[in-house]
Amino acid sequence: MPKTPETGAQMLRRAARRRIRPLFGGAGALSIWQVCEALVPVAIGIIVDRAIIPLSIPALIISIMGLGLLFTVLSLGYRFGARLCNSAREHEAHALRVEITHAALTAPSLPADRTSGEVLSIASADADTAATAFQQAGRGIASVLGMITAAVFLLIADPVTGLVVLIAVPVGLIIVALPGRSVSARATAQLEAVASAGRSASDLMHGLRVIKAMGGEPWAVRRYRATSDAAAEAGVATGEKTGRLAGLGALVMSAVLAIVLIVAGLRLIDGQMSVGALIGILGMTAFLTEPMRALADIVGLFAQSHGAAERIARLLTSIDAEAGTGDATDTSAEAAPTTRDAADIRPSVTTTESGITIAGWPTTAESRALTTAGGALTCIVSDDAEDAAMLLAELTSHARSLGPARMLVAPHDVDLFEGTIGSNITMVVTADSSDADDRTDAVDHPPISDEVLTASGVDELLDLVNGGLGYRIQELGGNLSGGQRQRVALARALNADPQILVLAEPTTAVDAVTEAKIAHGLSRLRRRRGDQATIILTSSPAFLAAADTVVYRPTSGPLLIGRHADLLETDTDSAEAYRDTVTR
Repeated sequence: MPKTPETGAQMLRRAARRRIRPLFGGAGALSIWQVCEALVPVAIGIIVDRAIIPLSIPALIISIMGLGLLFTVLSLGYRFGARLCNSAREHEAHALRVEITHAALTAPSLPADRTSGEVLSIASADADTAATAFQQAGRGIASVLGMITAAVFLLIADPVTGLVVLIAVPVGLIIVALPGRSVSARATAQLEAVASAGRSASDLMHGLRVIKAMGGEPWAVRRYRATSDAAAEAGVATGEKTGRLAGLGALVMSAVLAIVLIVAGLRLIDGQMSVGALIGILGMTAFLTEPMRALADIVGLFAQSHGAAERIARLLTSIDAEAGTGDATDTSAEAAPTTRDAADIRPSVTTTESGITIAGWPTTAESRALTTAGGALTCIVSDDAEDAAMLLAELTSHARSLGPARMLVAPHDVDLFEGTIGSNITMVVTADSSDADDRTDAVDHPPISDEVLTASGVDELLDLVNGGLGYRIQELGGNLSGGQRQRVALARALNADPQILVLAEPTTAVDAVTEAKIAHGLSRLRRRRGDQATIILTSSPAFLAAADTVVYRPTSGPLLIGRHADLLETDTDSAEAYRDTVTR
């Protein structure tokens, strides 16, 4: 797997390598355009000397035809060059967005200092800003070639004037490029401030209903105004730096042009050049303003692209580091050491064709290997929330490395998405229903088996809503109750039909009668094939009664393992704690 770029410069170099063909093609076509632009005053000077002053009609006709051909090539060069550079920019921006999104979705968890709102901001604004480097590169190469063409003409037309251009222009460019690092720093700070505002907005929108219920609108407005003001101030600071850089570029380039014009004027007064040569030099000098100003602007824009690429590289590197930390746990069948550093103790998860084995949990000397075979349902009850969270994190990390068809971990938190009940269960949209609004008859999902709907309790939900599976879900499932959202999420997990399914408290918001029905239907569905293992982290009596094996982790002491009914009848202190935990 290719190494993730660690700096903004490496990120931009990688982007250039994978877009090398459109970049070279675009830069080449734009160079043809810029060179032809530079040749326009030369052509006019030649026409004056060869056709207008001698009053030659044939030469004038040929000159007009040649000038038309020059403008045709000029126009086509810009058209195709801009198209290729824009294509490279859009494809690279898309690739960066996909790369960032893939890294965030496939990582076991985001780094502690990153939030979904910040990742969204980087995947949108920063990716677009970084990709504009292709436009800058194509235009920059073309501008340099245009200036070289102008310098060559000036050297041929008048060596003294050409020498002045060759000395003054590079010096001017160096002066303009010097403040580029400070612009990059300002641009990076601006993008970070924008990401912070996006993070704040994401948090507030996620908890909007809670804020309204608690009357916290003024607090939310003040909080977002503070982050938004910070982003605005950072934007103003970046604009000020960029504006100063553009002004410096315009000043330096104007000074260069003034020097060129003075030298050319003095040469004309001395009678050392023809009228046509003078026209060509004056036109070429006027032409130089365009590439010079373009290069001055490109320095500032490239600094912003570098800052955005730097933030993308830092994000991807931090996600890779987080994933590497999670992957550091040995999940092989032999990875069940009895002596490990206390700070490094983690459960070990091993999957085979016949099921799943968990070793090293709980993180105590009494830990033992737990195996759930195909066709079996195991429930885990833990009085230690930290140990339970660690186990769930390891199961999630292992599941990500296998893929959802092999192993799926459905978290307790329910996230529903824009669409219908059916599309939220299948997570596949087969028809565009974005303009359906409140329509409930749009089919936007593959078929869902009745067994899945019954086992999850969604069949009862469908009787309560208009349109059945086509019922449209509002933002974050706001038009469904907590129990209804949990049933849709459970149906999503069951419909995926993984070989190994892990659920975390799937029915805490469901009434006892419905929960018992779901427990019975789920156990029957998962046992149907005989090769699917199921683990549920729950203290629900309904699921415990349906389980083949119950594992109880008390706050202290060894694990209790057995059937629910047997554990209830056991006469030990741990069994008493188990009864207290599972009794509702």
